[in-house]
Amino acid sequence: MKGKLPAVAFMCLLLLAAFFQNRYDATIDYFGDRSVFVSLPSGQSLRILSFGFQNFAADMLFIWSIQFYSTYNLVNRFDYLERVYDTITDITPLYKEPYIIGALIMVFEAQDIPMALRLLEKGSRQIKDEWFFDHEAGYYCYKYLKNYEKAKEYYTRAAAKPNAPSFVKRMKAHMVYLHDDPRVAYRMWLDIYRQAANRVEKDAAFNHLYQIKAELDLPVIRQAIDSFRTRFRRFPVNLAELVSRSTVREIPLDFSGKDYIYDPNLGTVKAQRLFKWKQR
Repeated sequence: MKGKLPAVAFMCLLLLAAFFQNRYDATIDYFGDRSVFVSLPSGQSLRILSFGFQNFAADMLFIWSIQFYSTYNLVNRFDYLERVYDTITDITPLYKEPYIIGALIMVFEAQDIPMALRLLEKGSRQIKDEWFFDHEAGYYCYKYLKNYEKAKEYYTRAAAKPNAPSFVKRMKAHMVYLHDDPRVAYRMWLDIYRQAANRVEKDAAFNHLYQIKAELDLPVIRQAIDSFRTRFRRFPVNLAELVSRSTVREIPLDFSGKDYIYDPNLGTVKAQRLFKWKQR
């Protein structure tokens, strides 16, 4: 009997604790909006405090950060976003994943593109041969900031890194085109077209070359049509008449070697197909 008393007392205390915990929980909305305070030592301090286990410390902080930024009722959690990922990447500068995941959170959760660019630039400085950081930064500039000049700079750096895939070079050429430098972009795409290793690369280069050549050719042809109409009070019967009547020396063909489409009734000229890459 005496041996059972401690067990009974323990059970009573456990039930009493459960009762008070239940009463307390009823007064707290755990999933309601609330603010938090985060205090972290510097990355350098944590490296020292980890006593040689800095990779483990960075892993633990990284896992915690993913959980923390998945807690959507913490209304001010983004106040610490850059500090958290700077700390993780200061502990282990060669740890790739925090740069990538941190940038994703900054872009898609916090919607702070400049912050993401700063983190990716840090990754590019720390891991000098890694192309992915500059590629991601270029994509964010292109997709969300519409800053094609800055995107071109990032893609240029990414393309120069060893083992950078061929599509990075294509993205660089596309940014040059979007930045309204078509003649330079044409030369870049022509180089890609000639060196294409597969059908996908060659088709992508062909489409860009077709588009850029049309953008360069059509204004010249339209100007010649306008000059012809001013001279002869009518539209030319066909584009060849522009040459025979000495309005121009020759009519350019599209990149596939075919004539541009001309309507003699309206005096309009267009390409067989055009892409809408420059729509804002």
